[in-house]
Amino acid sequence: MERQDAKTLPAGSAELYSAYVGPPEQYDFMGATQFRLACALGLREDHHLLDFGCGSLRAGRLFISYLLADRYCGVEPNTWLVEQAIAGELGGEDLIRIKRPRFDNNDQFRAGMFGTTFDFIVAQSVFSHCGADLIASALNNFRAVLKRDGVIMATFVPNTKQAEYTGNGWIYPGCVAYSDETIQRFADNARLACTKVPWFHPRQDWYLLAHDARRLPSPEEAAQHLTGKVLWDKRLQEREV
Repeated sequence: MERQDAKTLPAGSAELYSAYVGPPEQYDFMGATQFRLACALGLREDHHLLDFGCGSLRAGRLFISYLLADRYCGVEPNTWLVEQAIAGELGGEDLIRIKRPRFDNNDQFRAGMFGTTFDFIVAQSVFSHCGADLIASALNNFRAVLKRDGVIMATFVPNTKQAEYTGNGWIYPGCVAYSDETIQRFADNARLACTKVPWFHPRQDWYLLAHDARRLPSPEEAAQHLTGKVLWDKRLQEREV
């Protein structure tokens, strides 16, 4: 099955890598928006980036091509997703030989196995499936490998109900939501500065975390430069509810 045909499949379908995680009709956009945000925050080709929960390389296919060799690392427990994406999105092993990305398939939320520190860590649609215990573990592990001037880009599902999710563990395919106050507490417990930015996401909110609050944009800077607004595409001009 071609990726174009996969757009008719429901999200979560294992028939093709591009449909397994997230709406397949947004596969291109969800990769591009992560890449755009990272570039807006200062990503350059010589930076080191950790794509945590890299899945079917929605964003990884862009990051791998852009970054210099040995600069991209991805964590994904489902190795078949990465293997199919390498064949379907990167054209096989040639780009892998040139760029030498590294992958790890652990499901314990570890981040230190690559033996490097990172300028950027991306965790898109990971914490939307995590209880508080896994979020705490991930943020502590991220902090240990984040450069002093590095940035974590992470999404959370906003809590629009009074009842707060209090469970633990991995929740999939369902999603869990957290309030701004709870997300700030996660960051405080991991000794990380945190701010929410208005970068467009169809279903979730983007948060930035760093060792030092001075590395994060001010509310005024975020409002002016980090909207992620999509022009001329009616499918992506409004947030889904």
